[in-house]
Amino acid sequence: MSLRRPIALVSMLAILGGCAQYENKRGVDVTWQDDVMAGMSTGETTRKDVLSALGPPSQVIALDDETALYYLYERSEGEGLILIVYNRMRIDTRYDRAVFFFDENDVLTDFATKTHADDE
Repeated sequence: MSLRRPIALVSMLAILGGCAQYENKRGVDVTWQDDVMAGMSTGETTRKDVLSALGPPSQVIALDDETALYYLYERSEGEGLILIVYNRMRIDTRYDRAVFFFDENDVLTDFATKTHADDE
């Protein structure tokens, strides 16, 4: 039995297989840090104030007598192993988000934010 065939087969598998890395970022810039949010208060802050501080939202939601501004930033990272017979991917997705509710007079009635700290 020749040793060339197994070596050629292993070499071919090494060439056809490989590793992969994945990174994806999309959405609006996260500008709703604690110092910006400290200046916002229900019953006083207006829709115009929020838009001036944070910019355009990802989505505007119309409710019965209210509207909501929804800000979203998505960050995904991952890695994978790609072989002929077996493939494996691991992707970690984090969402930073903020939502602001306004009454019919465009005055802030409630809000909530969530940001993920970088794990680096």
